[in-house]
Amino acid sequence: MAEDPRVALVVDECGPVSGRVRQVVARGTAELLPCDVPRGRRKLSRYPGEGESRWDRRFLDHLYADPERSGTVRLHVVPASLHARDLGCQVG
Repeated sequence: MAEDPRVALVVDECGPVSGRVRQVVARGTAELLPCDVPRGRRKLSRYPGEGESRWDRRFLDHLYADPERSGTVRLHVVPASLHARDLGCQVG
């Protein structure tokens, strides 16, 4: 990343039973930044939900790891383009 910060980030959601297939593609530049625990907690609260006691232990271990020992960083992407696609189909 130090030599070439250009990235493409793809997030897919696939539902083989439902036929739901959605995709988001971001292209741009990225940088590695120190782990930000408050930011990480906010993001995790949106997805696994409120209350750390309900979160998978792996999330907590990663979030609270000592960055000096674990090398934990976060990837900050500044998109130059962002595309969302519905690639779904009917099943059956």
